[in-house]
Amino acid sequence: MQTALIIIQVIISVILIITVLMQSGKQQGLSGAIAGGAETFFGKNKGRTIDGVLKKVTTVVAVLFVISSIALATYAINKSNAEQAALEESAQEENAEQIEAGLDENGNLVDADGNILMTAEDLAASQAQSQETETAE
Repeated sequence: MQTALIIIQVIISVILIITVLMQSGKQQGLSGAIAGGAETFFGKNKGRTIDGVLKKVTTVVAVLFVISSIALATYAINKSNAEQAALEESAQEENAEQIEAGLDENGNLVDADGNILMTAEDLAASQAQSQETETAE
């Protein structure tokens, strides 16, 4: 979906650039400034000329460009939010697995299924080591 939106965005961008470049300039020197007022006053069919058509096409393509930009940004934001939610969910699942560990009757650290994660001797050694590091600090 994102690839299709990017392709549409590029096509619209190229069309917009071409239509803008095809239009004639509004300032044509001093003679253009003097005759420009008469041209707009007497030129009633300005919309039927090439410049008029290009102006309308440019407006339509510019609106399409803005709409496609908004659609692309919205899609990217939604995709990012979905990925963030999936990461948070997997982190919660990992935390839930850690919380479900407990001690059995022999003092071994076991998970919810009864699998031994750490023996009682190893658990006592790691606790003693962590207490030593705390007292050293």
